[in-house]
Amino acid sequence: MFLLFVLLSIGAAVALYAAIRDETRDPPTMSRDEAERRARDEGMRYNEARGRETDRADDRDW
Repeated sequence: MFLLFVLLSIGAAVALYAAIRDETRDPPTMSRDEAERRARDEGMRYNEARGRETDRADDRDW
């Protein structure tokens, strides 16, 4: 019984390691301008979904 528990624990650790490695193998990259544009867009959508006003004008001219 103890041996089964040890084998399952090791198997779970290896599976978790493999899953994390696959997720972080090829991370997406983008330019700083693209990252800033996406952050502004997501912030605007977040505020609109919650009915909040923003204190900024349209940032698309940046």
